[in-house]
Amino acid sequence: MKNKITIIIPTLNASKTIRSTLRSVSKDFTNIIIVDANSEDNTIQIAKKYKVKIIKSTANRGKQLHLGALSSNTDWILFLHADTKLSKNSFEEIKKFIDIKPNKVGYFKLKFNTQKGFAAILERIVYYRNIIFNLPYGDQGLLISKSLYNNIGGFKPLPIMEDVNIIKRIAPKNLILINSHVITDDSKYIKHGWIKKSILNLICLSLYFIGYDINKIHKIYNYEKKEN
Repeated sequence: MKNKITIIIPTLNASKTIRSTLRSVSKDFTNIIIVDANSEDNTIQIAKKYKVKIIKSTANRGKQLHLGALSSNTDWILFLHADTKLSKNSFEEIKKFIDIKPNKVGYFKLKFNTQKGFAAILERIVYYRNIIFNLPYGDQGLLISKSLYNNIGGFKPLPIMEDVNIIKRIAPKNLILINSHVITDDSKYIKHGWIKKSILNLICLSLYFIGYDINKIHKIYNYEKKEN
């Protein structure tokens, strides 16, 4: 099973979280690809301490994820964000999923690395978003067979909403919640505020669904960086 799945992680200045992410996957998986967008911090130096393949890319997460997929040679792919780590039972549940539901696409329950403040509330909101709209976040990971990934056209080179874009091309009946969770770092929520960040996510998602220009949505999403 270790050789049947490739873990693909897009990075850009992810030195604060990439070590934790790699620790969570390196024990159980032997095929790990880092697709880095010219990080200016210690992301690459940290990644090189683990048995990973490193690919260079421009800063575009959709493009990075697709480049990783093109470089994989396994039957299955698990896309994972650089600030998200697998939980202790994830490997066993991934094995069960592949054995029992080989034609389905899986994603994980979302948890944050803290249960303080708005974190627990947001976890519940995400849960109901999954149940009602069948629309997981990219932070929840995406487990998909290489053949199905190719059949639906893979990730598109979008600077934002690449996760929503690919999810909408997967039949709802084929999208399944895996009986395990991933743990996402809360730094971006702490930095910008839980409620403010959540509202911004909702605004960007709404703009995407009404067909607003994707590059303008990306600028809106990143406006906080211009303020710092």
